[in-house]
Amino acid sequence: MTRNVLALLLLITSLSVQSDETTPWPFDGLVGVSGTFTSETKGRLGDTLRSSGRFSSLKPDHYLWDIQTPDSQMLVVNATGFWQVDRDLDVIILRDVPSSTQLPLAKIWLTEAELTAFSNEVAEGSMEAISAFELRVVSPTLLEMRLADPLGRETRFQLTIESTVAPTREEFDVEVSPDVDFFDERSVKAISNAETLK
Repeated sequence: MTRNVLALLLLITSLSVQSDETTPWPFDGLVGVSGTFTSETKGRLGDTLRSSGRFSSLKPDHYLWDIQTPDSQMLVVNATGFWQVDRDLDVIILRDVPSSTQLPLAKIWLTEAELTAFSNEVAEGSMEAISAFELRVVSPTLLEMRLADPLGRETRFQLTIESTVAPTREEFDVEVSPDVDFFDERSVKAISNAETLK
């Protein structure tokens, strides 16, 4: 389950983006945003996986994707690295900070020209992991995304914007308590697992 969710989130970064021409991009001029999400993934055999939770971002490089159902885990990108916090298993994994092209929420900060250029790349076949994608602005506070992968799975997301007040950097801190299993998989490991890493 954890691997599937993580793979899905990374897949979203390889997408083209389309928005309704009559609706302004809701993130224009903002430096931070937060809200809720729901997702539904349908497999080739008709099986369905649903999840929901919260997301937030502080431009340009802080991201949080907090999955609350059906399991409980959180993905965080901050200055220290890329965190995967599995609350059910009491496991925290810290990896190197990925590039912005590998982060799903990074797409909300692209300009119209950047979105167009990215869409052109996808149309040219440079994103092999995605067979179809659509991002639609339903309203200033609601976005819908649909993606399909070469394995025949289709996922639909709804992102509901609840606040355009920029979150603080501290909201993206991850505390590593002594009672969790901590795995530091970064290329450079310089911080102990007993600290709060930012």
